[in-house]
Amino acid sequence: MKSYIRWRRALVVVLGLLVVVTAIPATTPIPIVEAQSLPWRDKSTPFGVVATLGNRVREDEIPQAIQLMREAGVQWQREEIFWDQVQKEPNGPFRWDGNESGFYNYDYAIGAQVAAGINVLGLLDYNPAWFKGRNPTIEEWIEDWGDFVYAAVARYGRERGWVKYWELWNEPNLEESGYQSGLYTPRDFVRLLQVGYAAAKAADPEARIVMGGLVSIWSEPPSPYNYDYLTYLSMIGDLGAWNYVDIIALHPYRPDPPEGEIFKHQGTDSLSLRDELRLVDELLLRHGPKPIWLTEMGWPSHQGAYSVSEDDQAFFLVRTYILAISHPSVEKVFWYDLRNDTAPDALYHRPYFANENPQFHYGMVRRTYPLDVNDVNLRKPAMVAYRTMTNLLAGLWLSNVLAENDRPDWPGVYWYRFSSNARRVDVLWRTESAAPVKQIACNCREALVRSWNGDVQALIYTYDGNISLRLNDPGAPVYVEYDPQPASDGEYFEPTGHTMRGTFRDFWYSNGGLERFGYPLTEELLIADGGGRPRVVQYFERARFEHYPEASDPNLRVVLSRIGETMLQRQGIDWTKLPRIRSAPDSCRFFAHIGHAVCPPFLAVWEQYGGLNGIGYPLTEPYPALDKATNTPYTIQHFERARIEYYPNKNGQAGVTEFGMLGREYLVLWGGVKPE
Repeated sequence: MKSYIRWRRALVVVLGLLVVVTAIPATTPIPIVEAQSLPWRDKSTPFGVVATLGNRVREDEIPQAIQLMREAGVQWQREEIFWDQVQKEPNGPFRWDGNESGFYNYDYAIGAQVAAGINVLGLLDYNPAWFKGRNPTIEEWIEDWGDFVYAAVARYGRERGWVKYWELWNEPNLEESGYQSGLYTPRDFVRLLQVGYAAAKAADPEARIVMGGLVSIWSEPPSPYNYDYLTYLSMIGDLGAWNYVDIIALHPYRPDPPEGEIFKHQGTDSLSLRDELRLVDELLLRHGPKPIWLTEMGWPSHQGAYSVSEDDQAFFLVRTYILAISHPSVEKVFWYDLRNDTAPDALYHRPYFANENPQFHYGMVRRTYPLDVNDVNLRKPAMVAYRTMTNLLAGLWLSNVLAENDRPDWPGVYWYRFSSNARRVDVLWRTESAAPVKQIACNCREALVRSWNGDVQALIYTYDGNISLRLNDPGAPVYVEYDPQPASDGEYFEPTGHTMRGTFRDFWYSNGGLERFGYPLTEELLIADGGGRPRVVQYFERARFEHYPEASDPNLRVVLSRIGETMLQRQGIDWTKLPRIRSAPDSCRFFAHIGHAVCPPFLAVWEQYGGLNGIGYPLTEPYPALDKATNTPYTIQHFERARIEYYPNKNGQAGVTEFGMLGREYLVLWGGVKPE
């Protein structure tokens, strides 16, 4: 493809304006730019993932993979385009539409993602097919590299407008992807960037160039063919690499938690993730400020050395994103990866993995065939954590860092506040063993506290604009949303300040309304069901609604949670061990397999509000209770989805039957402090 004259002319222009890399003596550094404060970068779309659909997902399963990315709230995906798969011979044609096995169809993979609203970072890498195993010098294939870059950027950038950001190469500081792939020295990588930059800009002047991601080395000493990324970045900076990129890419993998400190081989100081980023900042001050993208980052959940549990993988994910995007220079983080890998030579329909091999366990979803998005075993906790994070934080900006393990009153606590014009959300976690109760001046009416997986922990009503909070689970992030905004398209209820809309509103009105369910306590919330799948719920004073849009029966698309059973469990009561009855009068409805009955006056209410579907089975027999506020007796019976209360006399009215405020009892705390 020697017809791409345009990019070669661009290279001549680049060489005329910039220092010619190949002419730089090894001992001559590039002049250092004047030190300056680093700018705060664009954090508007920080949530990325590595899925490489064209390489790892067969065409027939790409729609399911995209569905999972949309579910997770992924904003960016890194699509790796292998040069040796799209061009098989020198000057030969480029094939972008895949092979007979359903792979490497980049036209389809990229187009489908863009149509789904996902931004694509194109990754172009590795030496050509015709030089595999021959150890050529870079000058033997550098013009062909320019042709490849030009062709890819022209096709997906200028012509189709799908991709505007291009990462050139992957992990050149490692022996396998650097030295063994034809980049024998750091100078060779700078030469590759130089030519790739010129070709990409000629193909699409709007193209932005991302430096091939440099990976951290901590497990073994660096060698002449393996450089730690901080060392390598400094070396290529001195060789002029900054002139040929718009963005710096890093892969700062580490074996410990993101806040932890590890000893790097080039020095004696132990470094946390934020420490490493500060060292990169020094290079940005030296060579010129540029945004940083973490185009790979993750932890494997395998069984063996340097492994983490699946829960810790989920916790580290959230904590890494927060630590990274709260650093001024970092714009985006790409989690590695979407789906657990399999052995390269395994049949697609028979994926192979080993529990002890970390390479097969970085994913947010497990490796299965077929890729069934409804599989209850598909999603790992990391997927749920990612989805919760994007659901709560997308569209918000970091407004304040309130603690980073440095507040004497909150030792080991990390606390970040995100906000927009309408919303405020805090993210907190602790790394120390102690869980002290602390006061937060939120200047709010209410605070909704949610766990890392989206579960609601409490709805705190404030007395004076302050709440008290305890972080019970070490390492587990907690989200606190202050005064959640009512939906603009919902019916608003002044007593609680929340709305109902759509299917939930229709169900509320059709099945008892205020008397049965009470007012809404929250807006619609996204949580995880038992298999990690997304589920929309809404809490009311007397119930919780769950949405099942996939149900074929329209009458089953809204289901009431078993909140009655849950509240018994909270009280330490195992209803299955309570005394049972063997029979009941004819005036009752007796359930022999449960050992309980529904009798008057509860029976009429039970039948009126849906019986088994609306109230559920009885879990206890009726028993007496005392209203502490009025010192009057009443009778209670617990059901799966409700608690019915009978008052012989209430407020001067005889024979009052009503539903207990289970939703309020489950959620609401006055002033705060979540019970352990």
